[in-house]
Amino acid sequence: MDGMNYMSCIPILVIGLAAANFQAAGKDKPAAQFESLVKEFYEMTHVFTFKAKTDEERNPAIARVGALSVSCLKLAEKYPKDPVAIDALVQVVNQELWFENNTKNLRRIQDGLQEKAIAILLRNHIRSDKLGHACWRISYGFHKDCETFLRTALAKSPHRDVQGAACLRLAQLLITRLNRLDLLKERPEMARRYQGLFGKAYLETLQRQDRTQAVKEVESLFVRAAREFGDVKLPYAGTVGERAKIELHELRNLTVGKMAQEIEGQDQDGKHFKLSDYRGKVVLLYFWSEI
Repeated sequence: MDGMNYMSCIPILVIGLAAANFQAAGKDKPAAQFESLVKEFYEMTHVFTFKAKTDEERNPAIARVGALSVSCLKLAEKYPKDPVAIDALVQVVNQELWFENNTKNLRRIQDGLQEKAIAILLRNHIRSDKLGHACWRISYGFHKDCETFLRTALAKSPHRDVQGAACLRLAQLLITRLNRLDLLKERPEMARRYQGLFGKAYLETLQRQDRTQAVKEVESLFVRAAREFGDVKLPYAGTVGERAKIELHELRNLTVGKMAQEIEGQDQDGKHFKLSDYRGKVVLLYFWSEI
């Protein structure tokens, strides 16, 4: 009886060990490693944004995010043929953009992690059909490398959906960068920070560009995106064409210096009015809702 119970436990023990070994092996797979790094990144940004109250409490989270960027880059370099390589490289860019927008650290760009990640994407993955997500994330950047990536993807990708994403995102990057440059004129402290992040020479080059010509290029890119890639689907909702047309409308009608579009409605006293009734007068529009 005891012998039979002992023998019957052996298969269970073996199965248990096999399962444990399988789980351990799974943790070593590139995809599992990447998932763990991304999870920790969001945990650290949560600490930074919601839990930490002082710079002293935020600094460990900042340091850890920096280490995670290094780990993502190493993962991509270790497994260059694995599908996770592109995701890891894009995550490096994503995390470095987080540094730009959320910390006072001026050395991140100088460390070159974003530059290295984009260089690897261009060298090893420019013909991949998985670059649509990369175009989206990189379009939030300000550095020359981000612009270079999008221009190269538009020119050299053999995949129409990647070209469409690159065309739309390049236009978005360029117009957002122009708007930031306008803001720098009013915010000298922000201009000093951008000089520290991206270099004085690069910033001065951007500030010397002809803004009218730059806006014309943006408009032509949105037009091209709508005309040539209009049916390309975007990751979360809508198409390239739909997004491009919205951006074009804003660029042509809703930017500073454009004539305000006609508005009709009722004022707070129930009186019908049109915006054009007040032409030549200073008008303050206050929108509110009871919802």
